[in-house]
Amino acid sequence: MDAIFSFLFGTRAGLAVLFVGGVALFGLIAFVMEKRTHKLYVDRGPKKEDEDGFWD
Repeated sequence: MDAIFSFLFGTRAGLAVLFVGGVALFGLIAFVMEKRTHKLYVDRGPKKEDEDGFWD
């Protein structure tokens, strides 16, 4: 176990593994949360012409 920690926190390759793993973990979490949000808030279809936004 000590060898794993010394590799992860003591070498450049270990820090790169931690960085890439963290980015992949956050990407996976964001993907799952986006899918859950998409199921919760269903697309309501295209807007009508009189429902344009303030800046349009």
